[in-house]
Amino acid sequence: MKRNRIYLILLGVLAAFSLYLFLNRRSGTYAPSQHEFAVIDTGRVESVLISAAEQQVSLFRTGGSWQVNGMPARKESILGMQVLISRLEVEAPVSGSHDKRIRTGLEEQGTEVRIGMKDGRTKSYRVFFDSLSSSTFMMLEGSGIPFRVRVRGYRQTNLAELFAANPGYWRDNVIFYHLPKDIRYVFVRDNSNAGKSFHLARNEEGDFEVAPGIVPGSWTPAREERVRQYLGYFYNVRFDSFLDPSADTLQHFEDPDIILTMELMDGKRTTLQLFPVYRINEMGDRQPEYDRLYARIGRGEEWLVLKYMEIDPLLKEFDYFAGL
Repeated sequence: MKRNRIYLILLGVLAAFSLYLFLNRRSGTYAPSQHEFAVIDTGRVESVLISAAEQQVSLFRTGGSWQVNGMPARKESILGMQVLISRLEVEAPVSGSHDKRIRTGLEEQGTEVRIGMKDGRTKSYRVFFDSLSSSTFMMLEGSGIPFRVRVRGYRQTNLAELFAANPGYWRDNVIFYHLPKDIRYVFVRDNSNAGKSFHLARNEEGDFEVAPGIVPGSWTPAREERVRQYLGYFYNVRFDSFLDPSADTLQHFEDPDIILTMELMDGKRTTLQLFPVYRINEMGDRQPEYDRLYARIGRGEEWLVLKYMEIDPLLKEFDYFAGL
């Protein structure tokens, strides 16, 4: 009886050990080079290249700032990217029953991410969100082993969408970001009502004068307190988003309704063209949209979506400054 009990204990120990080996084989013991997706010290990161389908984004650090495809990058997006890649964690390797499907998703639909370091080394992997399991998977280049990943503290399971290959996601959306002391000249041209157009400029003494019309009329000293308030509106003016032509449901006139030109003391000039938008209702009539505008900066071909309340404080008239 005692011998049988010993046999049973040994059998239980062997069964437990076998189960441990089985589970360990399934979860796998992998070399760090096969599952280290995170870059803890983001100060080492000099570039991030993101490619998906026919889109590609190149993020490069230049001094203390970042650029996306040669244009200024939005600080919030870069900070989010740095937090993301520093907190990536492996939850588990992919189980055998799902391995083929996840590999196919990574290879055919996955986003390719290549991170360049200061020392010249790179970290490359593919990232893919699987809607069936509602999980994000990654696979390091050359490893051939996919893993389910997460970011601790982040509730959303779709991490792939954070590696956006759309430049608009990363681009800085600032139009004007200037202090009053840096502004020399403002011209608001109202093509729908020329009488609302005005010029506001510093004279040789540094004081502001205002003139009505598209072609400047008589110059009048501008009210100092109103000029100070007005120029303050040029600090941190942002557009809402880049216009996605495929999702555009509105229409606009071919020519801009208003053209706003602002020149700095160093001669740099920014021109903003504003286009009111409308939709066609069921009766075939134009129905104006009063909460947003379309815009273009300079001679650029990109269309921007701008909230009317963001730009409205800049659209004053001559009388506002002349105090009439």
